[in-house]
Amino acid sequence: MRLVALGEKRFKVAAVVEGDEVPVLRFLQDAPSDMQGSARGMPALFDRYATEGRRLLSTEVFHEANKEQGIWEFIKGRLRVLCFVDTDGTLLVLTHGAVKKSRKADPMEIARAVRIKDAFLVARRQGTLQWEPTK
Repeated sequence: MRLVALGEKRFKVAAVVEGDEVPVLRFLQDAPSDMQGSARGMPALFDRYATEGRRLLSTEVFHEANKEQGIWEFIKGRLRVLCFVDTDGTLLVLTHGAVKKSRKADPMEIARAVRIKDAFLVARRQGTLQWEPTK
């Protein structure tokens, strides 16, 4: 599994790399025109997490989307970026983004984030995590 660092201060925020793209960045770049303001504001939330972790983020902008699986989400308007915290608590891995369509988190989006988290844990255990240059 490949990751790219998006922010590193007190905490590290990284995103999954698939092929030659970073799905989270592509999602934000390609957000519908009526959601571009939210897309432009999302990186500031990542930076706030890198600075102080969850402490500076209200539950209105960052909360657990699925407690059992340890999947969290950043929220800006209808945009969601799913993520998980590594077991040591210092690394937050952004998996992908989605547009919220209903009140509850989409089970398919949660399942995708869980699959990525599982692959991350295997790669970490096997020592095969790779870090890409910052995009």
